[in-house]
Amino acid sequence: MLLDAPTLAAVAALGLAAAIVGGIGGFGTGVILSAALTPLLGIKAVVPVLAVAGVIINAGRFWFYRRSVDRRAVAIALVTALPFLVIGTWIYSQLDARTVGTVLGLAVIATVPARRYLERHKVVLNTAGLMAGEGLFGLASGVATGVGMIQISVLLGAGLSGPAVLATDALVTIALDLCKAALFHKLDLLSEEALFAGIVIGVASIPGSAAAAWLVSRIGAHVHVLFMEALIVFGGAFMLWYSWR
Repeated sequence: MLLDAPTLAAVAALGLAAAIVGGIGGFGTGVILSAALTPLLGIKAVVPVLAVAGVIINAGRFWFYRRSVDRRAVAIALVTALPFLVIGTWIYSQLDARTVGTVLGLAVIATVPARRYLERHKVVLNTAGLMAGEGLFGLASGVATGVGMIQISVLLGAGLSGPAVLATDALVTIALDLCKAALFHKLDLLSEEALFAGIVIGVASIPGSAAAAWLVSRIGAHVHVLFMEALIVFGGAFMLWYSWR
């Protein structure tokens, strides 16, 4: 891991920019950070670092949308996603760097057709569907990062919209990231350097979350979807290339 001052400054600036993009649509922060941090930190270190950063990033995002949180959806998501998160994290600990990169890249790219499928078919999920979707999100979160589109799609499919999606997603993700960070530490995958890098990224993201909340109130939450889909595909493809080069 490269933790010299110029690298930390670049990582902090990246965290700020990624938080703005992710705060508008509820997804994309992990994709941007994963693609950019992979060559700096190494593919195996990215998910633990972003688990730490994600706690702070989503805490900032939740604060700005806290009045819109759907408590029922949060409860269902946590009860369902956390057990699958533990399984996914254990699977991650068993994989080598190339396999991790392949899983990350494919998982990120797959979120684009998954979102379009749910949107096209106007899927409305009942409680069982919400639980199934959150279980998939929990499993994917343990193995990869940048899979927030899964949860956004699930929450939209369950009838939530706008700030309610962003607030609920942020609160659930905080709990999952805290659990991930603890599990990665227990599995010796979260070093002091990774912890520090994650904190730097998270703190730098707070102004970005504030800027995103200001923009959402004026331009809507999904204006940038086509741009983000292109960015997601590029990020996933980059991770695949980096893993197999």
